Amino acid sequence: MKKTIANVAFLALVFIFIPGLSQAETMYAKKNGVKVTAEKSPTSTVVGKLNTGDQVQVVKKVGRQYQVKLPNGKLGWVFKFKLSSKKPAGKTSGSLLSGLTGKTTIAARESRSGGSIRGLKETTENYAQGKNIDPSHRRSVDAMEAFRVSDGELAQFQQAGSVGDYSGGG
Repeated sequence: MKKTIANVAFLALVFIFIPGLSQAETMYAKKNGVKVTAEKSPTSTVVGKLNTGDQVQVVKKVGRQYQVKLPNGKLGWVFKFKLSSKKPAGKTSGSLLSGLTGKTTIAARESRSGGSIRGLKETTENYAQGKNIDPSHRRSVDAMEAFRVSDGELAQFQQAGSVGDYSGGG
């Protein structure tokens, strides 16, 4: 009996102290700019940021937060829905669009709504004039396209509404 307990204790120590024998789960960032925080809180100090396809090792899972080990050895916490067990496609693509967005493809609805961002402003302006669209409506659309929300404002909104990283659940 004592020998069995000693063997189990020895194996446990081997798995804990010898890296690579215990299988940590490998996961990948789903998008660019995923924050890795020092503590299990979205307002904690950021210890790193992940880009689409960046690999991490999951050390611990607590509710909706995963403690991960970064390639540089640092530990931090990530909201689990920002990670995927499958490496996202397009990590290695060198297209201009993927360099800007972190994606290799763009949905048709994104190409229509984001046209003016990609330099189609003159084309859309000509279309609006050709269809006799009221200038006040065009100015409203321009104002919406120019509207920006900072990361801090977004975090405040999410925290006040208990959404996103602030939705609780562990």
